Amino acid sequence: MILADELFASRERAMLSRLEVGMADEGVRVIHAIPERAAGRVDARGPEIFSQAITYSDVAMPFADRFRAASLARSLEELVTDENPVDVIHVFGGGVWNLGIQLGKLTEAGVVLEVWRSGLAARASSTREKHGPPIVFLAPDPSIERLLLAEGPGVTVRLAPWGVHVGSQSREILLENRTPSVMVIGTGRDPRPYAAALEGIAQAVNSGLDCMIFMDALAAHRARVWPLAQRLGLLSRLSLIEELEGRRDLVLLGDVLVQPDSSGEQRSILLDAMASGMIVVAASDASVSALIDGRTARLVQGSDAPSWGQGICGVLSDRARSREIGRSARKFVKDHRLASGQVRAILDAYQWLTSSDAIPLRQPPG
Repeated sequence: MILADELFASRERAMLSRLEVGMADEGVRVIHAIPERAAGRVDARGPEIFSQAITYSDVAMPFADRFRAASLARSLEELVTDENPVDVIHVFGGGVWNLGIQLGKLTEAGVVLEVWRSGLAARASSTREKHGPPIVFLAPDPSIERLLLAEGPGVTVRLAPWGVHVGSQSREILLENRTPSVMVIGTGRDPRPYAAALEGIAQAVNSGLDCMIFMDALAAHRARVWPLAQRLGLLSRLSLIEELEGRRDLVLLGDVLVQPDSSGEQRSILLDAMASGMIVVAASDASVSALIDGRTARLVQGSDAPSWGQGICGVLSDRARSREIGRSARKFVKDHRLASGQVRAILDAYQWLTSSDAIPLRQPPG
């Protein structure tokens, strides 16, 4: 079972769908558990629908996880008639770690906790329970693996870097006869980097570099972007898109992907953008090893508007260099961050976890 919180069920559904397909190719059956609030949005998104999904209550209250886990266990029993309906529960999202552990107790399944951001690593040593299910912490980046290993010898860690698909043809970006499109992603919880990035874009526009800007609506609301965009004269160029990061069909048509946040979070959209040949402009983040200045991205070292202005202006003015970095990033993903590698690493972790209790991974019927 893949147990995802609302953020992952919407923002990372493309990756979760890739994992399902990859595991199915290896003979492993996958069931998705997603929150009720996200179920309608996920079901309406066309080709990335999960083949088998059950929902759980969005209510997150003290002691509610035991009841939510019991409800999930009953749903599993109705869907799968085996004595033990699941072997492994893979949890995406720190908010549902305890729910996954409670469900592991009820189903006697091993639990894999995806440590998708560096801030979750500190919870690892306190998450283990004496009478709970066996737990493996999965690190999607070597930097997070190091943080987890530092938590002590009792924390079981496996490395499984996130990966994406790379198409056979690379798309040409920043064409001379077309207005460049800049996609701005992130959470917007810290308004300061968003303001600096937007002011940097304004500096580029004021210097004569044309572009259209697309930004996640929720992030823009959190960062209070609209009044700033009005003051900077960017409203005619700015479009707000609901759940932009989950809209890979739209994002990957852009030329430039901008990530102002530097919060130690892994985001598969960065890898998807690199694989498509886009040029990534991002805040420097030591927790994201795929961001390599001049090779996979143009990194902005400072958090102020002049630093962002220099980065954005450099990308839009030197289009040949930007295309070169885009091609280099695509090669990096092809060499080091393919989805098939992620699936293999995850299945190795599953096999290690289940074999320690002598529980075989079952094949789907037929």
